[in-house]
Amino acid sequence: MLLFCNLKVSSTENCNTPNIKLTDKKVYQSTTFKGFLTEYRTDRVFDGDRSTCSCTEYLTNSWWTVDLQGVYSITCISIYNYDYYWTDISGAKIYIGNSRQNNGTNNKLVQNITNFEKGHINVYEFSPSVSGRYVTVIRPETNYMALCHVNITGTKMGT
Repeated sequence: MLLFCNLKVSSTENCNTPNIKLTDKKVYQSTTFKGFLTEYRTDRVFDGDRSTCSCTEYLTNSWWTVDLQGVYSITCISIYNYDYYWTDISGAKIYIGNSRQNNGTNNKLVQNITNFEKGHINVYEFSPSVSGRYVTVIRPETNYMALCHVNITGTKMGT
């Protein structure tokens, strides 16, 4: 493990494949929490500041989705959440596939997030890789869905 800016960073964070540039992709979430003079929008996940987060309202089945605008062979997803009391996403699920139906849950379930560590980069590797256009993170219980930084690695598949 490497120590950088007080973050525990896995040496496999980039999973040996190119990062998918996410700043120009379409991002959606079930709702947007507004509070403390801040709107916790979806684009805060990619703003380069790991202390800013996107966040939904406190609801059942809150979700966040990125449309990669093309099909990718995805090998890894890393999620970092700043250490706030509301940023633990243990119990969330990650789906990858080509459908937006049912908020992306018709796609392949690729990860059940257990023991999420706030203040650390949590790395989820997929071997073999998983192909899809949409990546969805959903909380199947009543809670906030907060994400501060998401990195997805993979390669674009042919048209």
